[in-house]
Amino acid sequence: MATRLPAPPEAGLLNGLRFGTDTMRFLDGVQARFDDGTAIPIPGRPPLVILTGPDLVADALERPEDFPRIPAQGAVSMIAEKGLVQSEGELWSQQRSVMAPAFGGKQINAYADTTGERIEARATRWAEAGARETDLHCEMTSLTVRVASEILLGEDIGKARADQFHEWMAVAGEEFEFGIETVLPEWVPTRTSDAFRDAATGIRELSEELIERRRAELEAGERTDASDMLTMLIRAEENPEVEFPDNQIRDEVATFLIAGHETTALSLTYTLALLSWNPDARRRVREEAQGVLGDGPLTHEALSELPYTKRVYREALRLYPPAWAVFRRADGDVPLGEYVVEDGSAIIMPLWSIHRDGRHFENPETFDPDRWQRRDPNAVAAYRPFSSGPHACVGRGFALAGSTLVLARLVGEFDVDVPESALDDLRLTPTLRPGDGVSATITPIE
Repeated sequence: MATRLPAPPEAGLLNGLRFGTDTMRFLDGVQARFDDGTAIPIPGRPPLVILTGPDLVADALERPEDFPRIPAQGAVSMIAEKGLVQSEGELWSQQRSVMAPAFGGKQINAYADTTGERIEARATRWAEAGARETDLHCEMTSLTVRVASEILLGEDIGKARADQFHEWMAVAGEEFEFGIETVLPEWVPTRTSDAFRDAATGIRELSEELIERRRAELEAGERTDASDMLTMLIRAEENPEVEFPDNQIRDEVATFLIAGHETTALSLTYTLALLSWNPDARRRVREEAQGVLGDGPLTHEALSELPYTKRVYREALRLYPPAWAVFRRADGDVPLGEYVVEDGSAIIMPLWSIHRDGRHFENPETFDPDRWQRRDPNAVAAYRPFSSGPHACVGRGFALAGSTLVLARLVGEFDVDVPESALDDLRLTPTLRPGDGVSATITPIE
C-alpha cells in the first residue's frame, strides 16, 4: 500500500523557516537524511515535497499530466505567462511543434558558428585591452544574450541593450530570490518592487519591438527564407490550426530572451571560475584549444576536436547547475514510486544537492572532468543539468555546442583568474546566481 513521504522529525513550521532562511543548507541536510524524499507540512498551504532520489525525480519529470509546472503568477507573470517553459497541455504541445525546428541540428550548427564569431570579436577586444579586471558574469551575459537574440529572434540586440538586459536580470534575481515568503501561507500578500516592475516593462517592450520589426520585414518581403524561432511563430499565425492566446508571441520572445541566454551565461561563468582554481584542468583545455585555434572564428566543425573541454563543461554543470532545481506541483493525490504525493504539493527536485551526493558520485565535491570519460553522462540517473522528460531543456544542444567553443577560445588565449571566494555568495532564484557579480582578472597569455 502506498504511503506518504516521511516528514522530518522537527515541526513543520520550524522546517519551513529553515527552508526559507537557509535554503541550500537545508536541502543538503534533507539530501543526506532521506533516500527518496520528504514531505514537509507547511501551515496554511499544501506540503512542500523535496525529492532526493534520482529514480523518483526521473519518474515525476516523465509525467507532466500528474506533476505539471507551477503556473506563472505574481511577479513572474509580469514578464511572461504562457511561454514554452511555463505552459502545459495542448498549448505546450502546439508551441513545441511550432518552435522545434528552430532548435534542430542545422540551427545548433548555426548557433555554434554565431557563437564562434561573437567570441572571436570579444577575444579581439580583450586582447587589445590588455590585462584588466571585469565582472565575468556581466561579460558572459552580454555575449550569450546577443547570440541567443541573433539565432532565435533573427536580430543582434547590440551591446548597449545586452548590458541593459544584464541589469534587468540582476533586478529580477533579487525579486525572485528564495526567502521566508516562499513558505508563508498563500493568503499572505507579498510586494513587488518598483525596480522589478520597470525591468519587466523593459523586457516586454524590447520583445514587442523585436516582433514588430520582424513583422514589418516579412510584410515587405524581406528575409523570407529566415528560419529563426520568431519568424516561425509569426508565420504560424497564418495557420488555421494554430490558435495563439493573446500576447503569446510576446511571451515566447520574452521567455527566450531570458531562457535562451541566462543559464548559458551562468554556466560559462562558473566553468571559468573552476578552471581558474584548477590549473591542471585549465592547462589541458588550453593545450586542446590551441590545436584547433586558427586565424578565423571557431565553427561547429571544431567541436569533435574538443573532447576534454566538453567534459570540463559537463563537470561544471554538475557542481554548479544554473538550473539548481526543478519545480512542479501535484495535480491530485498522485502515486510516485511507493508513495503518494498529496494534491497541491509544491515539489522541488534539487539538482544542486543530488549532483553532490556521494551515493551517486565518487568524490562528489571534487572537480573531476574525467569522471565523464569513465561514465556516460546520459546514463547517470542522478545527473540531469538540463532536466529530463517531455519538458527537458529545448536548448540543450545550443548550450553544449556554444559553451564548448567559448571555453576553447577564451582559455586558449587568456588567463581568466577568479578569486576563490567569488562564488561564496550564490543566490537561489529560479536559477543559481552570484550575489554581486563575479570579479575576474583577464590577462592575455604570451
